[in-house]
Amino acid sequence: MPTPISEFVTAARASEPAVLAAALAQLTGEMRWADDERLATLRRWRAGQQDQIDAEGEAYLDEAGTELERLASSGFTEVAVVNDSTDLLRIARAAIDERLDASFIHKLEHHLNPELGKVRIDPTAIERRNLKVTIVGAGMSGIGLAFSLAEAGIDYEILDMSQEPGGIWFDNIYPECGVDTQAFQYAWDAEPNLEWTRFDVKRDEILQYVKDAAFKRGVLDRIQFGTKVEAGTWDAETSRWRLDVTRGGESDVMTTDVLVVAVGSLNRPKIPNIPGSESFKGETFHTARWREDLSLEGKRVAIIGSGSSGVQVTRAIADIADELLVFVRSPHWMRPRKPTEIGPVSEGKRWLLQNLPNYLAWYRFYLDYVLGDREHRRMILQETPDGLKPSPENDAVREELTAYIRKELGGREDLIEKVTPSYPPYSKRLVVDNDWYKTLTRPHVSLVSSEIVGLDESGILTGDGNHYPVDVIGFATGFHGTQYFWPLDLISAKGKRLAETFGSGDDVRAYLGVVMADYPNLFALQGPNTAIGHGGGATFMSEGQGRFIMTCLKTLIEEDKRSVTIKPEVVDAYNQTIDERLSRMVWTEPGLTSRFRNTTGRVVTNHPWTLLEFWERTRSPKMEDFIVESRMDDTEDGNDGSRSMSNTAGSPA
Repeated sequence: MPTPISEFVTAARASEPAVLAAALAQLTGEMRWADDERLATLRRWRAGQQDQIDAEGEAYLDEAGTELERLASSGFTEVAVVNDSTDLLRIARAAIDERLDASFIHKLEHHLNPELGKVRIDPTAIERRNLKVTIVGAGMSGIGLAFSLAEAGIDYEILDMSQEPGGIWFDNIYPECGVDTQAFQYAWDAEPNLEWTRFDVKRDEILQYVKDAAFKRGVLDRIQFGTKVEAGTWDAETSRWRLDVTRGGESDVMTTDVLVVAVGSLNRPKIPNIPGSESFKGETFHTARWREDLSLEGKRVAIIGSGSSGVQVTRAIADIADELLVFVRSPHWMRPRKPTEIGPVSEGKRWLLQNLPNYLAWYRFYLDYVLGDREHRRMILQETPDGLKPSPENDAVREELTAYIRKELGGREDLIEKVTPSYPPYSKRLVVDNDWYKTLTRPHVSLVSSEIVGLDESGILTGDGNHYPVDVIGFATGFHGTQYFWPLDLISAKGKRLAETFGSGDDVRAYLGVVMADYPNLFALQGPNTAIGHGGGATFMSEGQGRFIMTCLKTLIEEDKRSVTIKPEVVDAYNQTIDERLSRMVWTEPGLTSRFRNTTGRVVTNHPWTLLEFWERTRSPKMEDFIVESRMDDTEDGNDGSRSMSNTAGSPA
């Protein structure tokens, strides 16, 4: 009869071995856990590169389980915790098996102790200055900033046109809607979630997490739902933003000292302008506006698009519809979910997260690197005699994903050719497969790659002369993702709208996606050029921007100033750097259109930085990059009450 496996060994076997090794090495001060040669095969096993644990790897995890039992028996009190930066970096290098340079140490320390990154503001100054902050948008970015404002004691409110918090997770209710990011990356540092039920977490659970966290932190009471902000105008006389809002069909005016726009860019569905659309007699929907009253049983359904939402929803529609037509003109590269990214979270994994000190911190650091920054190099073009070309690492991804397509389609050559992209991987957003390829092989599902040229009363017309009768058309065609802040009308200190300031409504430029020249006391979360093109959690980006904002508020409050505005030359220099870096990324593939690029072809959504670089750039802004204006009754800096300043108080304490 086999010997029962203890709960501690079960937990060890549920771990990411590299994370477990790092946590044990830090906790015990024994480098043997990170240096062990058996970790090499264990890393391959968890990455899905071998079918099972070999005997040596199993022995390592058994030993780790015994160590967990020993540590737990003392309540994790008999430990020798390593906190020295050099030793922590050595642990990270050995456990994760990468030559991480010293720049990673500060980010690692941030994960191990998030308190280090908090911006401390004098409570007395907060009470004296009585600053009011208004956030537009009750999605994850806006609520995350509210956590920081509430903790600091700064007066704030959130305005949202919906009736519940959650942003895109409130809007999107289509079947199988979920996040492509691994669940434990997709959570706030300030409010970690150890209760995810799945690694590939779905919409309902994400929305409940948002609601629960907002309720726990008292944020729900600060949200004015059903309030649509139509316009924001800077009033130079009062140094406040005037907000024109609509509630219940009635117009109103509000004012605020600081305006934070947290509406994102994936909130306005894009429906293509197809000739004859008005003549179609069937029913239509956009995935972001899924109709719960719509019955698909027994229907001929067309789904247009193969981006993330289209790939997620196709399998569910195929399970219901009598016939499904999938229209795809420009296919996406799709990758399978790795074993660490799919399925239920085991009790063993949950035990580690809830009980082993710093396991979550190492886990977040590990995921940011392995699923994020390690991928970044694959997107950088390389110099060749023939100009800039995709790297060998990118070519290797193409080979892997092409092999995956062939495997999933089971030799269906008619489909393989149609769904294999001709452009390098990552040039468009890499989509995570949700059995999309396998769904195409079902007998009642057809793939159409011909261009749609029109609609008539009964169906879809394509450029090859075919007509496809359908009862329902679903648009999985994305959003107006390059039109930042639209349709919110923002009017600058010079009286200019965004399109006038930048010469185009889809070419808005900002510094770190947060601040724009001529827009005092205006901040953005998830603004232009802040999307991650290589992997990582969006909450990580917005929390970095939140620290940037809090540092600017620190100056306004502690130095009793009326406004801060980024200098135009700083924004210009930053965007020149961004454009130069972007020109060497695969997203600029010639002739390719994508959600990353505006009407001129410029990449306006993604930033070219690694997660580490973006974190470093946002964690402590230089106040000498800003024009800081004094209050009207403060004359020490001149009659006009304004000055440019260098200020060391902006650094988080």
